[in-house]
Amino acid sequence: MRENTFRKKYSRYIKNDPDNADLKRKAVVATAAKMARVCYGLVKNSEEYRPYHDEDIPSGEIRSLCSR
Repeated sequence: MRENTFRKKYSRYIKNDPDNADLKRKAVVATAAKMARVCYGLVKNSEEYRPYHDEDIPSGEIRSLCSR
C-alpha cells in the first residue's frame, strides 16, 4: 500500500530536513514503535488489521486485508 498512516508518520517526521540521516533514523524508529503498538493491540484483541481505521476513506468503505 502506498498510502497508510505509517508512511504518513515517517513523512511528517522528516519533512523539515529530508536529507538528515539522523532524522531519518529517528523517523524509522518512531514508525517501527507505532507498528509494534498496532501489532500488539491486534494480537491482544484478536482482531484483523484495518489500514484505514483511524481516518476516513473517500468512498466510505472499510477495506480489509483478509477476505472472509
